[in-house]
Amino acid sequence: VEQVEFRREAQIALGQLASLVETSEDAIITKDLNGIVTSWNKGAERIFGYEANEMIGKPISLLIPPDRPDEEPSILARLRKGQRVEHYETVRRRKTGELIDISLSVSPLADATGKIVGASKIARDITVRRHAQEVQSLLLGEMRHRINNLFAITNALVTLSARMSKTPLEMEVAIKERLAALSRAHQLTRRG
Repeated sequence: VEQVEFRREAQIALGQLASLVETSEDAIITKDLNGIVTSWNKGAERIFGYEANEMIGKPISLLIPPDRPDEEPSILARLRKGQRVEHYETVRRRKTGELIDISLSVSPLADATGKIVGASKIARDITVRRHAQEVQSLLLGEMRHRINNLFAITNALVTLSARMSKTPLEMEVAIKERLAALSRAHQLTRRG
């Protein structure tokens, strides 16, 4: 009776795991130690554009851009040693040929005897995040440039005002007037 109950619980757990893999937004792929795809979930279909029947039995290298020939052999070598490949960011190729940024982790898969027989790969499309980071970096660079320009202008205003003023009060009035004029000029550039 205990063995029957254990099997039933194991079947429920396997069903839940299969459902989790199939409904994941991430690509969850298994491959053998030769890099041949053995399973391909719906997330992989969505991210890479290939249906399961187009990839199962094919080399995972179909996804690797030509400029990265050493990446898969390096991963396979680590897997054969039983090592996990922690999250790293790389580039892969969709069925359309489009390159996408992904976050990838790879874990060795062992059989019942503990022998490494393949790998499980989880890939997440990070193209949108990477693009947002590039835009943010560009905007921060532009902001730094503009702030440096403002400090340079302010420094020039202070220097000019100090040269032309006889008293600290004259200098204060001159700086304030010049800053107000600069502000008015800036407002004119923002109209419309």
